Amino acid sequence: MKKSKRTALMLSGVLFMGAALGLAGYNLYEDSLAAESASSVLQQLKAGLDTQPTEPEGLPTGITGEIVEEETIDPDTPMPTITIDGTAYIGSVMIPALGVELPVAADWSYPQMKISPCRYEGSVYKKNLVICAHNYSTHFRNIKDLQSGDAVIFVDVAGNEYLYHVEQVETLKPTAVSEMVSSAYDLSLFTCNYAGNARVTVRCEQEE
Repeated sequence: MKKSKRTALMLSGVLFMGAALGLAGYNLYEDSLAAESASSVLQQLKAGLDTQPTEPEGLPTGITGEIVEEETIDPDTPMPTITIDGTAYIGSVMIPALGVELPVAADWSYPQMKISPCRYEGSVYKKNLVICAHNYSTHFRNIKDLQSGDAVIFVDVAGNEYLYHVEQVETLKPTAVSEMVSSAYDLSLFTCNYAGNARVTVRCEQEE
């Protein structure tokens, strides 16, 4: 009887380890796919900006929305988008301290977050943009390591560049939606922690 119990325990341990390794392997696979997908979209996004027509009033190829110079932007102006593979994107986000540069989709969804970060709420023009992403190693996993003063750069599809600096990193409950979107910060980045029971949130202020 004791031998049977030991065998059962050993078998359970082997199965548990196998499941853990399988999950780890799947996570690495998803992480790799996300990196490839985001890189492909980013290249197409930059290519679209490089094909702007010569007419001053024209929009870059594939871009929808009103393109205006940064100095004259009305806060209520909808952010323009460029459509890539059927998905609208509002620009890209760069975090130099983490070596991250990623496209940002105009609207968030769980399937889209497997490809790129997404706008969760707000606008750069209204100074209340919130961007969410999965905690893939090539996306937002390491934003928890950002320090006060670190730079974050957002570039919209019109080519306007917005420079921010990190004010603080905080942890919010997954249910704290109102705290996430109603903050006084100009830019917020967030992702789930590895356990999935909290949101690591980076609050940023725009440089004047």
